[in-house]
This record gives sequence, structure tokens and C-alpha cells, in this order.
Amino acid sequence: MGEFVGRHAELRGLLGDACRPGLVVHGMAGIGKSRLIAELLPLLERERPGGRVVRVPGSATVADVVIALGEPRPVTEPIILVVDDFATVPRAGAGGRSEPVDAGVAGFLTAWIRESGPRRLLVTSRYPFALPGQAHRGLAELHLGPLAAADARLLMKPMPGLGPLDADEQTRAWAFCGGNPGALQDLDTLLGRGAAFTELAERLEDTLAANGIADPARWAAGLNSDPEEAAAARTLAEAVTTIVDDALVRELLEVRDPVVEQRLGERAGLAGWDRLGLLDGADDPAAVEHHLRQALAFDAEHGNHAGMASGLHRLGLVCTLTGRLPAAVALHCRALATELALGTPEGPLELADLSRLRAALGDEAFRRAAAEVLPGQSLNGLSRMLDNFVTATESRLN
Repeated sequence: MGEFVGRHAELRGLLGDACRPGLVVHGMAGIGKSRLIAELLPLLERERPGGRVVRVPGSATVADVVIALGEPRPVTEPIILVVDDFATVPRAGAGGRSEPVDAGVAGFLTAWIRESGPRRLLVTSRYPFALPGQAHRGLAELHLGPLAAADARLLMKPMPGLGPLDADEQTRAWAFCGGNPGALQDLDTLLGRGAAFTELAERLEDTLAANGIADPARWAAGLNSDPEEAAAARTLAEAVTTIVDDALVRELLEVRDPVVEQRLGERAGLAGWDRLGLLDGADDPAAVEHHLRQALAFDAEHGNHAGMASGLHRLGLVCTLTGRLPAAVALHCRALATELALGTPEGPLELADLSRLRAALGDEAFRRAAAEVLPGQSLNGLSRMLDNFVTATESRLN
């Protein structure tokens, strides 16, 4: 774990909110949510010594949480339950709040923060979320935004690729990475594998310009403004990071190096690669993708449409796990079309993944991605299928 830099004001704010039953730190991937919680925990333990910390991943089920907590007994000692990267899905019309994927876990967390005793909840998540009965209103929330320029330079100082750059180049990198520590680390990895900074920076800035962001540093000016402007600046910084990180991941996939493979595998997580059914020594993203594309070509050549549907589905998962969401949409759309042609009535796997991708990308970007492979007259039909799927899923949960 690298040096912890910046975020001191955020730490002080979280400590000030420690009297609340729980704290939520939300923000985009790579922004430093988990690292901030790791710095916070010893400070909380100092306030209430002798307690326990129980950590579970955000994909944990209720059974997983209960097992992690151990034998049920009255809570007399201080206990902190940490849920890292809580699995939620954005919902339209929910006031900007997402919905927990697992309704059972949502109910468990609600009971956890409402029951008396020296217990506390710490959660990291991509989005702020809602809990049953408005229980989330009892939680303190922090939207973790980009690192300040000075703190980003401190972060870059020991990095082998970014550290030797001059101050202007480091500031340039900070700007087109949206102040995101994870994106800066990916950039450093590419530089350490021989990429030239100026050439790489120009490519990334050209990509941003092609996506309507001509000035990558424009977000920085609004960070210290009034709350509304600061929120807009954070949103723009996240857009910058999303575009750049997608480009960085594509380039990293071309680097055959164990360290790079490990970083991308950690980003996907064991559960993600397990969904591909290819964990027997082949969880390198580039190798998995190459293997699947070879199999897809073989199935296409031999007319194995069922195999093609499965291969397209798994390729879509690879793209999702490596951050290439528009490409994942196109692949899942092709898989769905293939399944429907085979007579599969609903294509439930594809509908579930496409529903999540639509929520993550937003309707406009989702439709653009789907239009790459579907005729225009099919897009409205796809939207109706997804709306019906979401409605049916919500009915089963209620």
C-alpha cells in the first residue's frame, strides 16, 4: 500500500461524524475510498479501544456477513462492520440514490444501524444509496472527489514513471486523469513499460477532445467554489477519468506483464472472473479475451449458434470487468439477438447484464452503444424488454 497523501480534511470530517451510527464514503472507482477508510479505522479504534473490526466485500450475502461476525451474542464490545464497495444499482427517479443489489443485505444493514449497542457501520460505494424505511438518513455521507494538485504531486513523487516528470508534466497528468489516484497509477504503469509521456498525454487529450472535453483541467477551477459548482466540477472530473481510464485499460491489456495482469485481475475481482468460468490459470484479461475470441471464431465458422451466444456473453463480461462498458453493451446485444434467433424467449442473462449496463451508462450512451450492432427499429424493442425485466425483478424483490 502506497503512501497516504491528502484527504486530511476528509478524515477530520469523518471523525467529527463518528457519533453517527454509520459513515458512507462514495465516489468513483480508484478515487481512494477504501484507503481513506483504512486510515480512519485506527483513529476510531483509538477513541473506543478494545473493539472488533469485521470486514466484508460489497458483494457479500447476509449469510456471508453473519459468518464474518461469528457466533451471535449480545454486542457489548465496540464493533465496526466495514462493507467495502457495496453492490448497488442506480435507479432513475430515486433522487440520485442507488438501490442495493441484495435486498436481504439492505435489510440487515438497516437493522444493524437501528439496533442499540456500541456498533458502527462503515461503507464504501460507487453511489449514495437508499435503505428500507429511509434508514440511510441516519448515516453520514462523504462524496470523495479528486485529489488536489499538490496532493497528487506528492502521490506521484515515488512513482517510477510519473515521479521523474517535471512539475508542469505532473500537473498535466493530474488534469487529464481527473485527479483520480487509480488512473494515475495506471498511467504510471504504462510509463514504466516504456511509453513516452508526451506522446501518451497527447493521445489521451485527443480522446477527451473527441468526447467533447477540450480542456481537461477545466474541472479543477470549480472544486473550491460554492457547493453547486463544486458538485459540477466533481462530475466533470469523473467524466474525464472515465474516458481516460477506458483508454488506459485498453493499452494496459496489450502489455503482457505479470504486474499489469495482477492489477487488472484485482480490479475485476475473483467473483467477476469466476463468472467467466475460466479461473484455472487463465484469469489474465488479455489471455481470456484472446481465448474467447478464438472460440467465437471457431463456433461461427462451424455454425454453432449456441456456442456463439455463450461466447459473446462471456466476452461482454470481460469488457465490463475491464471497464469497457460500451463494448460490453454491443456484445451482450449480439448475444441476446443470437439467443432470440435460437428461440430463447427472454435471454435472462443478457437482460440482467444489459439492465446493469444501462443503469451505469445512462440511456443516451447506452442507446449509442446498442445502435452499433442493432438496427434502429430494434432499439425501442430492447428498451421495452429491459423495462419489463426490471419491473419483473422488482416485483420478485417486493
